[in-house]
Amino acid sequence: MIKSFWDKLDKKQRYIVAGTASFVLVALILELAIFPFWDAKAKINQTVQINQRKLDEVIKLDAEFAGQEAKISKIKSVMSTRTADFSLFSYLEKKAAQAGVRGNIKYMNSSQGTKSAAFEESLIDMKLDKITIKQLTDFLYFAESPADLVRIKRITVNKMKESPEYLSAQLQIASVAPLSSRPRGL
Repeated sequence: MIKSFWDKLDKKQRYIVAGTASFVLVALILELAIFPFWDAKAKINQTVQINQRKLDEVIKLDAEFAGQEAKISKIKSVMSTRTADFSLFSYLEKKAAQAGVRGNIKYMNSSQGTKSAAFEESLIDMKLDKITIKQLTDFLYFAESPADLVRIKRITVNKMKESPEYLSAQLQIASVAPLSSRPRGL
């Protein structure tokens, strides 16, 4: 049937049919093989780029995690050197006595700070009245201690209106304790 069709065509018509068949064949190869291959290659490249960004983020998170693990390890080692009955309240009373400002404490209120899976932050809001700048600096020097995990979180200092030579200081002092072994009183 195809042979008889081909034999009926003249030379010009055969060229047209052969050219059309070649064009259709090339179009089919492009549509069924080449274009899907290029699309797949583009999708693979896009997936590789997305996964590379994810890998970079994982590497960054891993580095942050390692840094946090190092900090936690350091905190645990510092906590192991503290006595089991460590209390921020009594610690600050001792440091106030050491700095000579224990009689100037107007109030000391304890509160809870942030919690993590293993640690809890203890906070003391403290007000000192009628103190000199020397007494304040001495107290700050004695109270803040990285070795005991005690830090001054916030401080507000004002001149006293009644006695301008004296200061009034409001402090928020923080410490970290293990969540499970923290004493009930603070």
